[in-house]
Amino acid sequence: MESSSAAKTKNDKAWRNVSEEIKRIFRTAVLQLQEKGTMKSADANKFLCSALEDELDFALGKQTPAFLRKCVCYIRKISNFDRFAKLPDMARYMDIVVSADRIMRNQEAYERLLKVRDEFIPTIVAASNLRVYSSVTHCDMKLGYSQEVESHYVEGLCKQFYEDMVDIIQATVQQNFDTETDLLYDEILQHLSLCKTYATLYKYKSETLDYVQEYLMPSKGSRMSPLVVYGGPCTGKTLLLSEVAKQSMRGCATVHLLASACSLDHLCICQEALHRRACVCRSFPVKPKQAYTWLQKEMGPETDPVVIVRFIGSSQLSTDLRTLLQSICEQIAINYRCLIHFLPNKIQEMRELLINLLGESSFHRPLVIVLDAMEQLSDADEARKLWWLPVHLPRTVRIVVSTLPNKHGILQKLRHLIHDERYYVELIQRDRKVCSQMLKQQLLGVKRKVTSGQQIYVNEALAKCTLPMFVNLIYREVVHWRSHKDVDDKSLCSTVHESIEQLFYSVENKLGQRFVFRALGYVTMAKAGLTEVELEDILSLDNIVLGDVIVPSYLKNPLRISYDLVAKLKEELEGYLVERQVRNVTLMVWANRHLHLIAQKLYLSNEEDVHQMHSLLAEYFLGAWSGGRKKIFTYDNNHFTSLNISHHKNPHHQQSHEKTSSDKYSYDRQTPEQPWVFQCNLLEPDIFFVNHRKMTELVYHLTRSGRTDDLMFGVIMNFSWLYTMIKIGQFDKAITDIDLAYTCSQEKELKFLATTLRSIKVKVLKNPASLSAELQQRLLPVVTSLPKLRHLLLECDKDGPKYCSIVPLHSSMDVTYSPERLPLCSSYIQIVEILPTLAPNIVLVALEDGSISTWDVESRQLLRQIDTARSVVLGIRLTTDEKYLVVATTKNTLLIYDNHKSCLLSEVEIKGSKHSGVAGGVAFINGFTLSTHHALAWLEASKDVSVIDLVYGWPLYQFHCWYEVTCVQCSPDGMYAFCGQYLNTTSVFHLGNGEKLSTVTSEFSGGFVKSILVLDTLNQMVMIDNEGSLSVWNTKEITNPKLMEDYDCRGDESEVVGIELSEDQRSILICKASSIEVLDTKVWKMLEKFKAKRSERFVAAVLSKNGQSIVASMENTSSIFVWRRDSGQCMASLIEISGAIVKLIKSAHHNLLLSVASSGVLSVWDIDIITAMSNIDKTGKKIQTLQLTGREDYVFTMDGSEAVHKWNFSTGFIETVFKHEGMVENCVLTSSGDLMVTSDDKSSQYIWQTNTGENIFRINGQRISQLLITHNDQFVVSLCEQNASRVWRLATGHKVCNILVSLQNALITTANTFLVGTSKNKLLAVSLWSGSVSKKFVCDDGITIVNFKLIPDCPDCAVFITSTETVFIWSVADESVCRRVQLPANFLKNLEDFQISPNGKLGIVSKGDENINVLDLHSGKLRLVHAAGIIWRQKLSRDGRYLVYVCFRNCDEDDEAGVVSNLIVMRLADGKSIGTCSLYKTPTFLSLSQRALNIIIGFEDGSIGTYTVVDRVDAALKIKIATSNSRQIVNNASQKVRPKCGNHSFKSVADCIWRESTEVFSRDSPINVSDSGEGESTTPTKKAELLQ
Repeated sequence: MESSSAAKTKNDKAWRNVSEEIKRIFRTAVLQLQEKGTMKSADANKFLCSALEDELDFALGKQTPAFLRKCVCYIRKISNFDRFAKLPDMARYMDIVVSADRIMRNQEAYERLLKVRDEFIPTIVAASNLRVYSSVTHCDMKLGYSQEVESHYVEGLCKQFYEDMVDIIQATVQQNFDTETDLLYDEILQHLSLCKTYATLYKYKSETLDYVQEYLMPSKGSRMSPLVVYGGPCTGKTLLLSEVAKQSMRGCATVHLLASACSLDHLCICQEALHRRACVCRSFPVKPKQAYTWLQKEMGPETDPVVIVRFIGSSQLSTDLRTLLQSICEQIAINYRCLIHFLPNKIQEMRELLINLLGESSFHRPLVIVLDAMEQLSDADEARKLWWLPVHLPRTVRIVVSTLPNKHGILQKLRHLIHDERYYVELIQRDRKVCSQMLKQQLLGVKRKVTSGQQIYVNEALAKCTLPMFVNLIYREVVHWRSHKDVDDKSLCSTVHESIEQLFYSVENKLGQRFVFRALGYVTMAKAGLTEVELEDILSLDNIVLGDVIVPSYLKNPLRISYDLVAKLKEELEGYLVERQVRNVTLMVWANRHLHLIAQKLYLSNEEDVHQMHSLLAEYFLGAWSGGRKKIFTYDNNHFTSLNISHHKNPHHQQSHEKTSSDKYSYDRQTPEQPWVFQCNLLEPDIFFVNHRKMTELVYHLTRSGRTDDLMFGVIMNFSWLYTMIKIGQFDKAITDIDLAYTCSQEKELKFLATTLRSIKVKVLKNPASLSAELQQRLLPVVTSLPKLRHLLLECDKDGPKYCSIVPLHSSMDVTYSPERLPLCSSYIQIVEILPTLAPNIVLVALEDGSISTWDVESRQLLRQIDTARSVVLGIRLTTDEKYLVVATTKNTLLIYDNHKSCLLSEVEIKGSKHSGVAGGVAFINGFTLSTHHALAWLEASKDVSVIDLVYGWPLYQFHCWYEVTCVQCSPDGMYAFCGQYLNTTSVFHLGNGEKLSTVTSEFSGGFVKSILVLDTLNQMVMIDNEGSLSVWNTKEITNPKLMEDYDCRGDESEVVGIELSEDQRSILICKASSIEVLDTKVWKMLEKFKAKRSERFVAAVLSKNGQSIVASMENTSSIFVWRRDSGQCMASLIEISGAIVKLIKSAHHNLLLSVASSGVLSVWDIDIITAMSNIDKTGKKIQTLQLTGREDYVFTMDGSEAVHKWNFSTGFIETVFKHEGMVENCVLTSSGDLMVTSDDKSSQYIWQTNTGENIFRINGQRISQLLITHNDQFVVSLCEQNASRVWRLATGHKVCNILVSLQNALITTANTFLVGTSKNKLLAVSLWSGSVSKKFVCDDGITIVNFKLIPDCPDCAVFITSTETVFIWSVADESVCRRVQLPANFLKNLEDFQISPNGKLGIVSKGDENINVLDLHSGKLRLVHAAGIIWRQKLSRDGRYLVYVCFRNCDEDDEAGVVSNLIVMRLADGKSIGTCSLYKTPTFLSLSQRALNIIIGFEDGSIGTYTVVDRVDAALKIKIATSNSRQIVNNASQKVRPKCGNHSFKSVADCIWRESTEVFSRDSPINVSDSGEGESTTPTKKAELLQ
C-alpha cells in the first residue's frame, strides 16, 4: 500500500510539471500570434484572462446601472501575506510559483489581481454606484493565515452579506409593491405565460395557420366578422391560437400592455407605471412571429399591432363574462391611451364600452383579440348565448375564437350570428401519410428512426387516429424503441385516452408507482397548480411517498425526498406537465383538460385517499409542520395498499404483501412557514406582499377535506386573513368564503360575522386600518352569546394595533340584527302550525289547505311537501328523533308519515267512547301529543285518551279519565303519561300497559289544567291551570304523588297564553294576557312580575338561554321586546317589518325564536343574539359628566337624574346606584375612589362610601355650583354662586375657611395651596387656608378671560386666553406674565375647547370646525392640522404626546350604516392619525384617563364605551386588553355571572346644616368619615379656624 501511494504521489507531481509546461507553451504561442497580428487582442484576452477576470467581466462588465445596484462586491487585503508564502496551506489563498525549491508569490498573477481591484472595480463603481466593501485581514505572527483568522473573517463576511441581501431584497420587492393589488396586471401575465408555453408545444404545422394569417391581413372591405376555429378535443385549437397570438408578448413590451395604477372609478394612464410593467413584460422574450410579425410585415415596420389573448377558463377572471369584458376593455384602454371615467355596472353597458373601444384601433395600430375555449364561459349573464360578442368589426379589428363543436350549443349560436362560412375553420384529423411523414421528420431531428417492421405498427396506429396529440404521444413511445425491439399490435395504443394512460404507466415504472401516484394526484387536485418547491415539500410530508423512496437505514433529520425525483418527473412529462405564471409564481399544471381528466380518474378515484391528500395539502398551506415541528413517520413496507390501485390498469402492477408494523418516529420535514403576508419592514405594516398561494389553495383544501375547525379558526377567524383580503380589494371574496364556511359548518358565529362585515363594508373599504376596532365594537357585546367569536377578538387584540391604535375594551354598541324571513302565505289565518326542527334553518309549516311543507328558511327553498288529500289539518307533531311526522285532521284521523321520505305510513281513526262527545254535533280531535314510540290523542269533551303505536300504526288502548281531558304531557323517558282534566285534576298512566297509576286534584278546583310540566331532574310534576295557579307534586313515588306546593293566582282575570320551563329547570315563566310571571322552582315563589299597560296585551313570552332576560311580543304591535329580569328595564325593541306579530314559537334545539306576522311571513330570530342586547347597561338618560377613579377601576356617571351610577371599568356593568333627594349637579372623588362627594339641587351635599354604598355624611344649607377636592384628598372646596364658598375638612366635615369672592371654572394647584378661578375680567388665586385673594391678574377694561388652564408640570403657572385673542402664561407665585402670544384676528370667534400640554409648550385650540390648531407657546407659531370632520370634543393626553378627539361626519359623505361620529387619536409628534373608530351613538361626554391612555365616552342613551390607545411606535405598549370583561371570558373557561346591581339611598336627616357663617352639627361631636387610611394633613391649621 505504501509503495502504491508513493507511486501515485510521484505521478501526480510529474503530471503537475507537465501541466505547467503545457500552459507556458500555450501562453507563449498566444502572445506570439498577438505580436505578429495573426490574433486580435480581444481574441487573445479570451485565452489569457483568468477565470476570476472572466467571471467578473461577465457579472459586472456589461450590465445596466439598475442591475448593478443589486450587486455587492467585497474586497479583502491580507497584510504581510508574502511572508507566509512558504506555508503549505497558503497555496489555497494565493498564486505561488516554485523556483529552485523556493516558494514565492506569482508576481504576474498578483499584478493582474491588483489591476482588477484598482482599475476594473473602481471604473464600475464610478459608473453605477456599485456597493463595494473593503477590509484588511492581519495574519497571526506565528501561524500566518490560520484557521482561526479565516473563521473570524468568514463569520463577519456572512453577517455583512446577510444584511446586504436583506437590503437589496427589500429595495427590489418594494419597487414591485404597486403591482401587488393590480388584478389586470396579474390577469394578463397569466395568459401571456400560457401563450408562451402553448406556443412552444405547437410542432405540427397545418394549413389552418395560413388561413388565419390571411384573415388577419388588412382588408379593403368595410366590415369584418370574428373568425371561428372549431374542432373536437385534442385537435390542437389552443396550440394553434397560442401560435397565432404568440407575439402578443413582444407587443406587450412595446405598447405597455399591462394595467397602470388605476381605480375602478377613474382609469388614468401613468407613464411611469406603464413603463414599469413594460419592463416586467420583457422577461418574456419571444422572436417576432405570427400575428404581430404578419401584420408588421404586411403593413410596414412602423406598424405597432395590439394583440390581446385570453384562454377562457384558465383563470377566475376569464371564466365570468363580466370580469372578462372588463379586463379586455381596460387592456384596450391602456394600449390606446383612452380615458375611462368609470366602469359600468350593467353588463349591457360593458358590452357597449367594448364596442366603442374597438373603434380606437387604426391601420397604424390594428387590434387582434384571441379568445380560446368559448365553451368554458360560465352561464352567468347568459354568456353562452353570445349576445355580447361583436359580430360586425371595424376594418382594423380582428377577433379569433375557438370552441368545441358540441358543447353548450356554442357553435350553433355562432352560426346563427355569423352566416358567412368563410369565417369558420374546422380542425379535423389529418391524413395518415402526412402524420407518418411528420413523425419521421421528428425522429430524424433526434437522430432516431424505426425499422420497416416497426413502421407497420406505427402506420396501423395512425390509421386509427391522427390527432396532433396522438401523434406526439406515439413519438414519445417510439423514440425509445431500439431496432431489435419486438413490437406488435399492442405496443401502441389506438386512442388518445389510452396513450395518455400508457404514458402515465411508463412514468410509474421509471419513478415508482407510489411516488407518481401521489405526486400527480397532488398536482391534479391543486386548485391552481403547484410549484416545484411546493410539490417537493408536500411529498416530504407524505408518509406513503417517504415509505416508498426512503431506505430505513437512511432515516434522519430532516426527512425529505430528493429534489431529483421531482426533476425527473417534470422531464418525463415534458410538454404535458407545463408551467404557467400566476401572481409572479411559476406553477406546474396540465397542458390540457384531457390530461387533467385522465389523471383525476387514475389517481383521484378513491375517496379516502382524496380526503387524506386534501388534508395534507391543507396542513402544508396552514404551515402546520413548519418551524421545526416534527411529524410522525411510520415506515411500512406496504403503504400503497390503501391507494386502491387495483382499479389501475397497470400491467406492471405488483401484488401487495401483508402489512408489517414498525415503531413511530418524528422527523422535521423542513416545510416553510405560511404567513398570510410577507412584510419587508415591521415598522411599515402596510407595505406587504400577499401569500397568494395560501390565499388560493387553503380554503379550497380545507373545504374538500372537511376540516371545518381549521377553516373556521385558521382562516375565517384570522384577523390577518380578513385584513389582507380587504387590503387587496377582495372583500366580496372574503364574504363568499365565510358563507362557504357557514354552509359547511352551520356555525352561527360565521353567519353573524358575515352580516357584521357587510354592515361595515363602506367603512373598512375606505379605511382598512379601522377593521380591528370596528369588529371589536360589534363583536364584544355578543361574544358571551356567540363564544366562538372569541378567537377573532384575540386575533384583533394581537394584530389589530399594528394598523389601528384604538382598542375597544367595552363596547356599548347596540346589536344590529335582522332575522331570516320566509313568506308562507297571504295571511296568518291560513297557517295552522309551524314546527322547528333539529336543523336550524329547516321548518315544517302546515296550512289550512292540507299542505305540509318543509322549508329552508335561509335559501327560501321548498325542500319537500306533503298533501293530506285535502283534509283540513288541525295540527302536526314531530317525534324527538324526527323520524315520524304525525298529522291530525278534521276527519278525526292521525296520519303517520315518514318525515324524511314524506311518505304515508299509516292512518289511524280516533274514536271516543259512547258517553263522550259534544252534544248536538261532531267532536273533533281536541289535541294530541307524542312520546318516543306512541301518539296520544283525545276528542273534544272526551274523558278518553287514545294511544297509538307509531311503529306499527295501530291503536293500543284508551286511558279513561275522571273528567274531560284538556291536555296531555309525557315524561321525557316515554314511560308515563300525565292527563290534565277539568276541575284541576291530573291522572297518571303507564304508557307500556295502559294502567292508571294515580290521580291527583289541586285544591284550586274551579278551573282546568292548562299545562303540565314534568321536572324529571327533581322528580316533580307541575299542574298549571287556566288562571295561572299551580300545584307542585312529588312524583318520586308515581303511584302516590305528594303535594309539595300550591301557588294561588286566582283573582287575576287574564288568561294564560304561554308557559315555559327554563333549560336548567330552575324557573317557570307564565305568560298571561296582562302580565308575565317568573317563578323559582326551588322555593316556588314568584321572582319577577311584569305587567302590561292597561290597553296592551301580551301575545307570547319566552326566556333567554341563561334565563336572565325575557323576550316577548305585544298584541297589535310589530316589535319584539327584550326585558332584563333583574332591573325590569326594556333593553331593546326589534322591529318586525312584515307586520304585527301574532305568534311566537321557541325552538328548544337551537335557541331560535320563530315569529309569525299578520301578513303570513315567518321570521327566525336567534335568541342568543337578541339577549346579547341586554348585556349592555344603560342609565336611560344621556351621560352629562363622568369621573374615573385614580386606580381606573371604576367610573361614576351623572345623567341629570337623582342618581349617580358606579360602573365597573373592567366589565362595563353598573354595580351601584347612589340615589339622592334631588337632581345631582356635582360629583368629585378621592384619588383612591373610596369616597365620593356629591351635591344636588336641593342644597344638599353627600359623602358616600363607594365600596359599601353607604351615605355616611350629609350637609344641608347651600346650593353648590362647583365641587373640588384637593390632591391629597384632605379638603373639599364647595363653591357657591349666592353665598360664601367654603373649604372644609373631608375627615370631619369642619370648615377651614370661607371664600367671599365668586369664582367660575376653578382649579386647585398641584401643591394644594391656591384655588385659581376667573371672576369677570380677573384671574384670581385664592388661598385654601385663609380664603383670601393672594394673587390676581386683572385685564384692562372691556377685556375678559375666555378660558384658562393650569400647567401640570409647573404647579404655579397658568395659561389663559383673553377676548383680545392673546395667550398669557402667568406665574401665580410671582404674579408675573412669563410669556405672551398673540393669536390671529377673529381666532376666538367660535372657541370650543382649549388644552395645554403638561410642560406648557403646546396649546391645542378647537374652534368647532374641521381644523386642529396647535400653538407653540414658546415660539408663538400656530400650526393647522386638518381633522376628519367637525370637531366636537378634544382631549390631550397626560404626557402631551397624543390628542384624542371626536368629530362628526361631513354631510356630503355617504351613509356608513349609522355612523354618527368618529373617535380619532392623533400623534402630535408627526401629526399622524394612528387610530380611527366609528361611534354609532351620539356622544355626550369625553374623558381621558390620567394614568393609562384609556378613553371613556358617555352616550345619549345612558351607556358608556371604553377604549385604550396602543401606539405601536411606543416602546411601552401598555395594552389594557386584559381589563375587558369579554376578554376575561376569553381567558377563563367559566362565564362570569352579571352581579346584581346595588341601590343605595341618601340619608333622610342631615348631619350638618350650613348657615351664613356657621355650621350646626346634629350631634355633640363631628363624625369621622375618613376610612380611606389617609393620614392627617401636615399643613398647619389654626385652632380657631375649626368652628365648634
